[in-house]
Amino acid sequence: GGYLLIFFVEKVAFDAHEIMHNMEAGGHAHSHGKENGNALEKQEASGGRGAVILLGALAVHSILEMTALGLANTFGDSALLSLSIALHQPAESIALLVAFLKSGMPKPDIVKYLSIFSCMGPVGVAIGMAVNSFATPIVDATMLAVVAGTFVYVGATEVIPEEWEDPEHKWKKFFSLIGGIVSIFAITQYTMTLESS
Repeated sequence: GGYLLIFFVEKVAFDAHEIMHNMEAGGHAHSHGKENGNALEKQEASGGRGAVILLGALAVHSILEMTALGLANTFGDSALLSLSIALHQPAESIALLVAFLKSGMPKPDIVKYLSIFSCMGPVGVAIGMAVNSFATPIVDATMLAVVAGTFVYVGATEVIPEEWEDPEHKWKKFFSLIGGIVSIFAITQYTMTLESS
């Protein structure tokens, strides 16, 4: 369920990658003269709208991944989730900032929108903690499954295919992928032994 939810948000509802591509292409355009000045204004308005849509997509993603942190029951689970979130959250934030800067939006508006995005993490943690504390075990398990699906989506649909678009160093990439899978398995087994002891 979580996989399909994030797929819908990023590819169907918002098409976050297309927005980023369009904004990058628009950032390289130069304009001269009065007609091109009007075109630039329209492009900036479109870029601002695109940045806000990207904010919406990343906000949903941020809430869901931080919900997982709120649902964590053990220190080991919390530590693993915190590490995985810390490894990619800064990249998302920088991409969002770049999108807003390229949109030509006034800086006070950029600060307002980025402040809203900053609040999404604590909202997600609060939702996860509330579900963990007050909901029935079936609701807790369902939320955990949805959130786990979002992590599978990021790994299986976002990161791995992007790396394979460039055929250079394919063997190194393959062995790095296998090494990453083995490392995650080993860390998971280690944390399970810590919990059982």
